[in-house]
Amino acid sequence: MTIEERKNLSNNIIQNLVLENREKLSISGVLDVLSFDDQIVIVETELRITNNKR
Repeated sequence: MTIEERKNLSNNIIQNLVLENREKLSISGVLDVLSFDDQIVIVETELRITNNKR
């Protein structure tokens, strides 16, 4: 996917990531949780795969 295609796609998709008190994480637009443990969460969203290290 080109950068321009990604920009156009991202204009139509709203995603939110909310971390509450370092205990509860809410992410909208998640298609699949690929893996997780106490150090890292890997999710596939409508825009791309994201690694969130703790």
